[in-house]
Amino acid sequence: MITAEQLAKVRLFRSENVGAVTFRSLIAHFKTAQNALDNLPDCARRGGRLRPLKICSEDEAGREIERLEKAGARLVFSDTPEYSRLLAALPDAPPFLSVWGNPALLNGKNIAVVGTRNASVNGKNIARRMSADFVAAGYNVVSGLAIGIDVAAHEGALYAATDKASTIAVLGTGLNIPYPAQNRRFYDEIREKGLLVSEFPIDTKPQPSNFPYRNRIISGLSAALVVIEAALRSGSLITANKALEQGREVFAVPASPTDERASGVNHLIKTGAPLVESAQDVIAALTENPILGLSETEHSIPAPIKNKSESGVDATALSCADFLEKMDGTPIGIDELVRETGLPAAAISVLLVELELAGRIERLPGGKVIRIMNPVG
Repeated sequence: MITAEQLAKVRLFRSENVGAVTFRSLIAHFKTAQNALDNLPDCARRGGRLRPLKICSEDEAGREIERLEKAGARLVFSDTPEYSRLLAALPDAPPFLSVWGNPALLNGKNIAVVGTRNASVNGKNIARRMSADFVAAGYNVVSGLAIGIDVAAHEGALYAATDKASTIAVLGTGLNIPYPAQNRRFYDEIREKGLLVSEFPIDTKPQPSNFPYRNRIISGLSAALVVIEAALRSGSLITANKALEQGREVFAVPASPTDERASGVNHLIKTGAPLVESAQDVIAALTENPILGLSETEHSIPAPIKNKSESGVDATALSCADFLEKMDGTPIGIDELVRETGLPAAAISVLLVELELAGRIERLPGGKVIRIMNPVG
């Protein structure tokens, strides 16, 4: 049963310009999602927004929840025991996930397996074999249901699936949309034997901008990431870099240097990623050097945004317009903004929330932000 505060969380996260980091900052400051919703219009106006901010209504949020539940799916919130504790500890973790299947897998022993869509026969066979071996050893395989290495990893995991270990597919679409369509059979089987996960609203169609968000969840749910065949400029290498930012172990399966699909994995090996040839290699490395135990992780909540009386510095001492002048069309880190403006991080947090709600900035991976040079609204 969804509580009133959980419904307000759905409304807040589904409102215009509210991403995962801004959601956490708003909750830290306003204490409840309902209070944050009540204050969104004022925050956006202070950021320079002229037209009204689109705020998700109770009816819209209620319909999403109802449709999920009618299909047999539901929402899992980040402050509940079912939510992945590894993922919840990250600053950009979604406040809730839509899940369909067995949510107990979220807090299982998870290993991500990713790679190129244009996979070789040998690469796909390696992904199937490694994934089946992971599941047989009690690990869940996490991937993105894309063609190539991803779906081969899911296939191998499903072959060995039990009631204790299986596979998790993280979607870049709404939970009700299998993508790509040719993987519908695996989508259905994962729903029955594993778990489908999405942070996007129901009916969300595939868009290129969705997949980097999906990729951070693939690595965020997992203790380690294995890359099998990937070009230097590929989504899999982006996922590997995100995994490293998150403190995850990244492993690479070597391939022939004459194959363009090997350039990314061989680069990972040259820059320090352990070379692995089997699931046993990965498991042995994790056993010898485990990441932070699940029982030791904590939900990472940003420090509350302080007002002048609490911090000694008025967050409005620098107007949003003046603050924007410190930025251009290149990414900049929060630490750099602190140094440039002389304001404390808490005051910077206030300004960034207001500017993001106003559509004046965009948050990027790695804790950076970028100014939107020609905003709408």
